[in-house]
Formats: sequence, C-alpha cells, structure tokens
Amino acid sequence: MATTASPGRRRKKRPTPVAVEPVPGRMALTVPEAAFVLNCTPNSVWNLLSTGHLVSFNLGRKRLISRPSIDEFMATGGTNACNNG
Repeated sequence: MATTASPGRRRKKRPTPVAVEPVPGRMALTVPEAAFVLNCTPNSVWNLLSTGHLVSFNLGRKRLISRPSIDEFMATGGTNACNNG
C-alpha cells in the first residue's frame, strides 16, 4: 500500500533582492537606495528610521530619506549600527 503525501501549502518564492544604486545628485533616497549607500539591508535602514538615526519623509506613498541625513549618519561613524540588526 503506497502512502501519498498531502499536497499542503506551497511557499511562494520571494524575489531575489537586487541592489539599487542611487541616481547621482538626488537629495532624497528610497529605502533600498539608502541601504545600497550604507552597505546594509533595507530592514536595517527601516530599523535606523524607527530608532531616529535617520530622518525621512513621505512623498505620496513613498518613504524617502534625505541625503544630508545619510551623510551626517556616516560622518558620525554610525555605520556600525547597520551591523547590529
């Protein structure tokens, strides 16, 4: 007697994340672009936003991070915060 495995639920494959290089000269970056600049994951950028290490604003439904905020964060040596999460 052969047993059959139940079909169960299949997990959807998540798309492979792609590094998004920012456009030169832009004063505000998206979360994936900021992650590229900071050399960390977008989740780490979201953590930095929630802890107040980075300043952001909404433009419609898009969350943007000001370039001066990223530059200040890097100048103060805050890039180690990306590796803590």
